[in-house]
Amino acid sequence: MHRYPTHQSVIAFDVEGFSDPYRDDSAQAAIRSAVYRLVQESFASAGIPWDACLHEDRGDGAIVVVPPEISKVLLLDPLLSALCASLVDYNRDTRLAERIRLRLAVHAGEITTDEHGLSGTDVVVVCRLLDAEELKVALRHSPVPLAAIVSDGVYDGIVRHRFRNIDPAAYHPVSIKVKRTSLHAWIHLPATSTPPVIERRQDRQDSPSQLRPDVPTFVNRERELRALDHAGRDGRLVVLVGPPGVGKTAFALHWAHRVRTRYDGGQFYADLGGPGRPVALAEVLGRFLRALGVAPQRVPVDPDEQATMFRSLTAGRRLLVLLDNVASAEQVRALLPASPSAVTLVTSRSRLGGLISQGARFVTLDRLGVWAGVELLTRAVGVGRIKAEPGPARELVVLCGGLPIALCVAAARLATRPQWTVEKVVADLVDERRRLARLSLDDDLSVKAVFDVSYQALSPSAARLYRLLGLHPGPDFGTGVAAAVLATSRAEADRLIDELLTASLIEEVEPDRCRFHDLIRLHALSAAQDEESERDRSIGTRRMMDWYLSVATEAGRFVTPHRRGLRRDVEHVPVDQVTFAGHTEALEWLDRERLNLFAAARAAYDQGMPAMAWQLADAMWGLHLYRTHYHDWMRFDLLAVEATRGGPDRAAEAEAEDRLGLLFHALGRNEEALEHMARAADIWRELGERQRIASSTERFGFAYLDQGRAELAIDHFTRALVGYREAGEQRSAGLALISIGRALIESGRFSEAVAPLREARAELGTLPVADPYNHARALLALGRAETGLGDWSAAKEHLDETLARMREVRSPLGEADALWALGELFEKTGDRAAAREFYQRTEALLAGLGNPGVDRVRAQLASLGPS
Repeated sequence: MHRYPTHQSVIAFDVEGFSDPYRDDSAQAAIRSAVYRLVQESFASAGIPWDACLHEDRGDGAIVVVPPEISKVLLLDPLLSALCASLVDYNRDTRLAERIRLRLAVHAGEITTDEHGLSGTDVVVVCRLLDAEELKVALRHSPVPLAAIVSDGVYDGIVRHRFRNIDPAAYHPVSIKVKRTSLHAWIHLPATSTPPVIERRQDRQDSPSQLRPDVPTFVNRERELRALDHAGRDGRLVVLVGPPGVGKTAFALHWAHRVRTRYDGGQFYADLGGPGRPVALAEVLGRFLRALGVAPQRVPVDPDEQATMFRSLTAGRRLLVLLDNVASAEQVRALLPASPSAVTLVTSRSRLGGLISQGARFVTLDRLGVWAGVELLTRAVGVGRIKAEPGPARELVVLCGGLPIALCVAAARLATRPQWTVEKVVADLVDERRRLARLSLDDDLSVKAVFDVSYQALSPSAARLYRLLGLHPGPDFGTGVAAAVLATSRAEADRLIDELLTASLIEEVEPDRCRFHDLIRLHALSAAQDEESERDRSIGTRRMMDWYLSVATEAGRFVTPHRRGLRRDVEHVPVDQVTFAGHTEALEWLDRERLNLFAAARAAYDQGMPAMAWQLADAMWGLHLYRTHYHDWMRFDLLAVEATRGGPDRAAEAEAEDRLGLLFHALGRNEEALEHMARAADIWRELGERQRIASSTERFGFAYLDQGRAELAIDHFTRALVGYREAGEQRSAGLALISIGRALIESGRFSEAVAPLREARAELGTLPVADPYNHARALLALGRAETGLGDWSAAKEHLDETLARMREVRSPLGEADALWALGELFEKTGDRAAAREFYQRTEALLAGLGNPGVDRVRAQLASLGPS
């Protein structure tokens, strides 16, 4: 007898592997008993009365019809989680043969009964859902013992509306075929965030191949390709980073084509539009889903639901997803497939550091080397033209900064002008002021346009910092100078620098040190010239130079604390003053910044600020005293002489001539040294500076002693000592006593040298402000005098102490002098092996410093004969 059909909920469940050979009759009986008990208990805990339902036993499972007055919501929550928890508890204490893994299907429709039991199309539907291979695969790979599948009607009526806070993202869409029945449904694994593994059917044509064509001009990049291969094997998300125009898209496409056969589940590609014109996620996800065979009318409207469907349809597939020109980490997160066999490759103008939480690996793409750049030109223009001009071709790569976008523009100009030579293109690019304009054909192939996109996405404050840093004269810069140019705090500058780093408009070369790519610097400078007034550019430049002068002067206060009366014209005092922990830290700062400091001095002179130029040179004295850096010393003080000669500040001119004279003396060019020393002495006499006159007199003695005119040197040193004593200059008197002792040693008058050197040690050891470097020089000279006298024990003690102190103050030249003196000591005692060791260590240090004394120590080594 038939009853009229009634719209009811229907649940079907089945024990997976019930008939497997390892389950005997007793195990099957135990399973049937347990599964009915667990299901009934779970129904009760979910508020669904078991006795009110209609049950039809299927041996290893059952169909349960739930009365229409009971809400379908309860069948999903809390029933599924309650049943899953019960199964977990049961399996934990049960032997393997009796453990239960359950498939469960939920549907709703018109259900009827007859004398044979349940009937109707919707009963067939729930049975087809339960038998779906996709559900079996999902349970097979599931970390929990329950996999549920719900029909479209249940999903649309319950899940989509988030009743009882049901999360639609936990339901994954599948299209199934069972016995010629095609259905769309949703698989859910209760109590886990792990997405189900859903096997792709072999009869479905849904393996998209969306990659854009490979780039024919792609060259080299073998190191980066290996890094990407490694990252692709170990990680599911890889982000390419590098400056604009470095060729991230071309590189990503080349790699993707190279490995595409590994990803037979499909290759997806999407251009996300970058920061200037981001593409809507719904548009991208819609394309992906349609490529997977989802009918347009079945593509959800909501992007979250689209992402859920994409993850479900791609679960378990070997996929390659190339997301190009990404604007934000949020775009990537929404488009990540859930499959552990999928790799997502991202290119972006931003660094997307937020993707670290998704396990992202980062691969840095650098500019092309010269030979790789020439190869790119060759592929684009032809072998003949590039091979005919190898030198200009290499120069062209350098002028393009190794950026593929710039090289492509240059190649396009050559290709469209067959009569042009490579040398002609090089000549057009030599002038920095016109280079960016020459590297643009139109908006589709323009270096400036590529940089503009990243620049225009900056916040106003970061954009202004970018422009003003374009005025920076040196090769790199730190947060301090960035703060100075905006007259802001280091904390605010840190934030803006981070924004520029994220946009890849600058690169970090070491902690707190950044630089521009050559062409990006020109772009920043061009933006400053276009958007900043001449007055603002001038103020920005002056603030940077004031910062360098202020900090270099502070460093000098630690390195050479005895220098007094320094004249400094700082207009803009930094918001955050830089301080140093001591001598070594200050010296290291001067050493690290010396190229920037010279660039600032050169720019100051060129821009009509001669006082800034010579003051920066003067601030470097401590570095040159301890570290020498003869080439830089020469550049600084030649510039200082040029900036002061004939100017109103005669004292500054004399100081510059003095320093240059000392440099020529250090280089062994004593005739030139005496010329500059004489010019300084004339000015000091003209100004009536008694202490400075004494200093000049001592400096003459240095040159005379080097020339072998010891008696003349002693005379000058003695006169200088008198002048210092009259002026009350204790430290200078101590230095003059060292000079007298050195000259007496060179004359072989060792016993006479001991007294002034002991006096020098006493003078320098009782200064109000310690001078460890010159105190060590006094010890050095005393040790050498004692060596000459044959007092080996005292000499060794003093020279060992000298070596230790020179290392403490980080003076490589002082260390070399101490090693040399120890070599002499051991040679005189007859220990030639030890002498050779000390001379060799001296040679290495002097050679590294470029000191001309290296020739003398080599001669000394040669005189020892073979080892």
